[in-house]
Amino acid sequence: MERKYYRDIGYKPFLFYVVFGVSAEELEVSRNRHKVDELPEGLDIRSLNREQHGSYIDGFLTGAMGKVLEEKDPALFRRCREAETCSILQGSIGKDSTLDYMRNVIGILQAFVEKGAVGILDPQALTLYAPEQWTERFFDKEVNAQNHVVILYSKEEDGYWLHTRGMAEFGRPDIGIHRVPEDRLEDYTKIVDQMIFYGGQGVFFQQDTRLHTANGKAFVVHPEFVNDFENEDYNNAYYNVTVLREE
Repeated sequence: MERKYYRDIGYKPFLFYVVFGVSAEELEVSRNRHKVDELPEGLDIRSLNREQHGSYIDGFLTGAMGKVLEEKDPALFRRCREAETCSILQGSIGKDSTLDYMRNVIGILQAFVEKGAVGILDPQALTLYAPEQWTERFFDKEVNAQNHVVILYSKEEDGYWLHTRGMAEFGRPDIGIHRVPEDRLEDYTKIVDQMIFYGGQGVFFQQDTRLHTANGKAFVVHPEFVNDFENEDYNNAYYNVTVLREE
């Protein structure tokens, strides 16, 4: 799967998924059925059980993230919390000049679904998927970063802060715009969505850029790259984006 604008910017996609209810020892992956031709270089798969690793497993479903996940789907959250086993897929991907690595990971996770997974957690995107949601959203479809990355809205004193989570899965910075007026939320969301799409295709924004949005408008933005992986808002490098003008 082509990444049309790819170039190596010095850091690689980082993936982290938690599959509840299935051990990796049960996994059966088919090249034809699951569209998997290799285990991506750098990806590790391991199994955990509640008897030995209960506190570690519980850590995925507690705290602020656990509260958010439970509010979104209490029944799904409960099924995952009650699971006796889980499997972790984690690693920095070695080869990312195409999106084949993500196609392979999606297929591997689909194989877990078909073995009886009760839920798949993407902690980087703060999202918990039911098995049928995973299949419908991702499996046997073109890989599109817009499907994997979430746009969050946080109220500020002087507007809204739009910010993404999940661009690390594509080896690209996350995106944030501060002080967004309420009446511009739709336009600015579409700006961020375009940056997600092009980031997934390998773009690294380094200069003022003109973006055409899905609602037929065009904006010039200034992306300030912040190479700070310790920022807890993103857990990734990020852009502080300024919208310079509409054209």
